Amino acid sequence: MGSTAHVLVHGPGAGALVDLARARIAELGSRWSRFREDSEISRVNAQAGTPTFVSADTLILIARAVAGWRRTGGLFDPTVHAAMLAHGYDRDFALLHSREALPRPEAARHQPAPGCTGITLDLAASRVVIPPRTALDPGGIGKGLAADLVSAQLRQHGATGVLVNIGGDVRVRGRAATGEGWVVSVADPFSADGELLRLGLPAGAVATSTTLHRRWMSAGRPVHHIMDPRSGRPSAGDLVSATVVTRSAWWAEVLTKAVLLAGTTTIAPPPAEVAAVTAGGRHRVTDRLRPALR
Repeated sequence: MGSTAHVLVHGPGAGALVDLARARIAELGSRWSRFREDSEISRVNAQAGTPTFVSADTLILIARAVAGWRRTGGLFDPTVHAAMLAHGYDRDFALLHSREALPRPEAARHQPAPGCTGITLDLAASRVVIPPRTALDPGGIGKGLAADLVSAQLRQHGATGVLVNIGGDVRVRGRAATGEGWVVSVADPFSADGELLRLGLPAGAVATSTTLHRRWMSAGRPVHHIMDPRSGRPSAGDLVSATVVTRSAWWAEVLTKAVLLAGTTTIAPPPAEVAAVTAGGRHRVTDRLRPALR
């Protein structure tokens, strides 16, 4: 998934459960990566317009992505794949960052995302159809959903408490090691060593998205990976970072994108809590997170 994973497990057989988590994360990555030609997402994209059979995991992923698109009024959009490619993000970021990306023609970089209206899911047959000239980019929602699925599986296999962090999307369940709950530190987007928040969670999820970190050069210009589906271009709003605390990691990830694109005019619907940072370094924080500011 182009990220590192951090898994903490409490309970009997914790070592074996960590091995299970490692294998499960690798399995989900192999199914969902848009950079692997043999992944299920790549197959769905290649067969746009025709029914494609997928695993239950991938069916859940696409269903959540469509739900996120609907619930945010299209601010979160999994169909920004073409915009990513048009700006040169056509390979794993570690490879992309090593040299200037080769962008697609200028016209292709200014097309709105097609959206999810034509995506259909057959849950009984585990089959999905996306419209022609549409392609999916699981992006951050894949990391968040993976954290949700893996943490649930570890609990089902006997873990008394578990934390799964995949690329900064954190899901916690069960008993933590201390009375503070699961302590999660959120980095200051302007400081490699600084903290924005320190949270003590009894359960739930945290996700952060920022326009400052996954950046590269395309056509001689710096660009980033938060694409605005309304324009097909990298977002240019007043926020550079959004952290969301809510019940599940997939939904937290969806809301971080929606908050970044909506800007300071809209924070997020309850029961989510949000800490956003502007380009000028100002904080926009919901009341329950203010005590966690560093």
